[in-house]
Amino acid sequence: MLLADAECSRRDAVLVIQPNKNLSWNQTKLVFLFLALCLTAIACYFLSLGAWLVVPFAGLELLVIGLGLYLQCCHSHKQQIIEIGAENITISDGREKTQPASFPRAWLKIVQTRDPHGWYPSRLFIGSHGKFIEIGEYLIESERNMLANNLRCAIQGA
Repeated sequence: MLLADAECSRRDAVLVIQPNKNLSWNQTKLVFLFLALCLTAIACYFLSLGAWLVVPFAGLELLVIGLGLYLQCCHSHKQQIIEIGAENITISDGREKTQPASFPRAWLKIVQTRDPHGWYPSRLFIGSHGKFIEIGEYLIESERNMLANNLRCAIQGA
């Protein structure tokens, strides 16, 4: 999901790229709580019938569901920030403690590779002098095309 648009008439722009978020953290906790209550009720019912072996598997299932929801929520908070300045383009990850990559604006290339068979989504790279970084890897195809067009427009400054 592209959060900020780059305007062709402006010299500076900031683009924020994030995956689509289905649930917020609080909504994810509520979904987990609801599933835990349902699973606990089912496990208690089978326990009352004498099938005590259901309880450990219900706990294991609850652990797997919780881990899956947590990992999905962590993945949905990734982001890439592209800052287009007058001289340089800076690409950084919003949450991770990595060094941002900087490229000179005059030499910047935007390369979008497509699968010749059409089986896989395209990949968008930005960089110069042999050093390229993939951007927008979690975007859908139409958003990736829009991002490539917005970047070309913002870099050319037309």
